[in-house]
Amino acid sequence: MNRTLLIRGVASAVAVGLLLTGPAVQAASKPVTVALPQPTGPREIGTVALHLRDGSRADPWIKEHDRRELMISLWYPTRRPDGHPAAPWLPPRAAEAFYRSSSLSPAAVGLPSTHGREGAPVAGRGLPVVLFSPGNGADRSMNTATVEELASWGYMVVTIDHPGDAGEVEFPDGTVTGRVLKPVPVSRLGEKADEIKVRVADTRFVLDQLKKLNKGQNPDAEGRKLPEGLRGAFDLSRVGMFGHSAGGATVAATMLEDRRVKAVLNLDGPVLGKVAAKGLAKPYMLMEAEIFDKPIRGQKAFWSRLKGWRLHVKTKGAKHNSYTDLPLLYEQAAPVIGLSKEQLRAVNGTLPAARSVAVTRAYTMAFFDLHLRRKGHLLDRRSSRFPEVQVIAR
Repeated sequence: MNRTLLIRGVASAVAVGLLLTGPAVQAASKPVTVALPQPTGPREIGTVALHLRDGSRADPWIKEHDRRELMISLWYPTRRPDGHPAAPWLPPRAAEAFYRSSSLSPAAVGLPSTHGREGAPVAGRGLPVVLFSPGNGADRSMNTATVEELASWGYMVVTIDHPGDAGEVEFPDGTVTGRVLKPVPVSRLGEKADEIKVRVADTRFVLDQLKKLNKGQNPDAEGRKLPEGLRGAFDLSRVGMFGHSAGGATVAATMLEDRRVKAVLNLDGPVLGKVAAKGLAKPYMLMEAEIFDKPIRGQKAFWSRLKGWRLHVKTKGAKHNSYTDLPLLYEQAAPVIGLSKEQLRAVNGTLPAARSVAVTRAYTMAFFDLHLRRKGHLLDRRSSRFPEVQVIAR
């Protein structure tokens, strides 16, 4: 089974996803279920999905929605996980859509379960808050390995789907929306600026709903039961964001527009729109991949407009999707779907999946520990623990 792995929307510098060309991959004699690495923190993890409806905005992309509707997930520490099932990486119908779009067979490759326990009670009050925005064509699950790591160390993490831009979003009634927006080549990235504005509005609306949750209110559109302990669990004076690809553009633009966001980490994404011209005065970090540097070079002028703490690093051997869960999927599924070592390197780069997860987890944690908790020294200098991570600029 000699299949070619392609990144969804290769023509776009901000596309993320998995496609296998040709007929659907058939079940192999030894199917594999992809596994996410265990989080390293001392706490067990709880999670819950919420359906949010913004009555103040029309949905520009999903014709079936007269108002803008979002799906988010909260990930947080818990002391009482027993009796709560492990959450799937994607909910069932979204997973079916993922299989269809990727031509993978569920009999050959099983998507992972997560370490998050659905509906488990929240442990702790006043947790620092980190929001995650995925890339074009990706889902809020795309960085679960890093999200779980943050939650296991005591962060409240909020992952956001941007329907119409996301690959597949499942709503509580079972409907699934797919990607409506079209990818563009790197030379036309500027055309994405208006789409980023919608993502920024999504994010600011989510922040408003977190305030309601912190007061003990329930903003879920169906009023579904929420986990115990959400009231008072958020320290909304300590809010950071990270995003991959177009999600990186989203977090930078959001911090310019919303003073509630105190620090942002851009995982190999461009900077588009007003923020590119104005710059930022609060902490900003860019993690770049070795092979995705053309649009990043366009940030040189932006870099000079950063007036706060700043750091630019590049990971040797990394590709654009190395900062997501996808290398785990590619690497573990490769023997089943017939990917050669050369094909796997074409997708994952030379950085092993376990190492790409370790790098992404460590530097994401270090960034938010420094700026939301005022601790940690990993970012002070190049680290002997991570020799593949090169400091490009400060």
